[in-house]
Amino acid sequence: MNVNTITTLSLLLISLIIVQNKSFSQACCTGGAPLSSSLGIKSYSENTLIVDFSYDYNKMDKLYAGSSKLDDANRERITRSTLLRLSYPITNKWTVTSILPYVWQEQTVFSNFGNTTQSASGIGDIVLLGQYTLHQSKKHQVLIAAGPKFPTGTVYKRDNEFDILLPPDLQVGTGSWDGIGAISYSYYGLLRPTLSLYSLLSYRYSFEVGRYDGGQKYRFGNEMVLNVGLSDSFLIGNTILNGGIQYKLRHTQKDENNGSDFPNTGGTWMYLVPNLEIQVSPKVKLHSKFEIPIRNNVEGTQLVTSYRANIGINYVINVK
Repeated sequence: MNVNTITTLSLLLISLIIVQNKSFSQACCTGGAPLSSSLGIKSYSENTLIVDFSYDYNKMDKLYAGSSKLDDANRERITRSTLLRLSYPITNKWTVTSILPYVWQEQTVFSNFGNTTQSASGIGDIVLLGQYTLHQSKKHQVLIAAGPKFPTGTVYKRDNEFDILLPPDLQVGTGSWDGIGAISYSYYGLLRPTLSLYSLLSYRYSFEVGRYDGGQKYRFGNEMVLNVGLSDSFLIGNTILNGGIQYKLRHTQKDENNGSDFPNTGGTWMYLVPNLEIQVSPKVKLHSKFEIPIRNNVEGTQLVTSYRANIGINYVINVK
């Protein structure tokens, strides 16, 4: 095999990898950490610092075209992330929250000629939120929050084998300054004193980011997430358990590449989310949740979530 043949085959292989990346580029997620799942806003007592550390695992190995599942088991995407969330109530109405993520992304294409894996890891995009209590009573609570997402996660991770720039959705960050807003409503004492209704609506507006030294302008689609659910508290022995179930609706617009819609991006996803909290002590709480997809409707062809799990620990520190 001469040098020209080897060069031609190498270029062909790289081209195939790039085409495969574009064929399911969005994979139902934007680049970086799963901020839409970690944005829950709550009220806290003054003179405390709330430290929450969680681990999120998202496996995507089902290929969909629109709302139809395709018979294709040759692709897999796994996103793992750790999230450090710090909340500090300045007053009884104002709270400041920061979310600091670290992200691992891995995408594998399986074939008879060998598997092709691309991966990236690093610090993701940091979020800073200001939260305000609009209304608080015995039965009702209304909270609003807003703030920026900083482009702290890199968008220049490259393929380890061919040194090509990874596609935007495989990067650990989006590279853009985004605006995030949320509003939540809670109703307490539904049917019984400990049963609560909870709802949260959040929206992320994405700005454009340049790649390839300004040769490409990429913009992730805006995202809307709605959560509605019930939660209840139970006492087992000396331990308080908080169990709940939520319906989650997520919708994203199509991404844009140099001002035009990017194929195979955007869609609507629905999930059922059971969750459990264990109050280990007055200051320590363990929490977990599990996202079960119930409907997918994507633009073009995309990988969607098979399951998603999140576990974490919450610790309250008195600062006065």
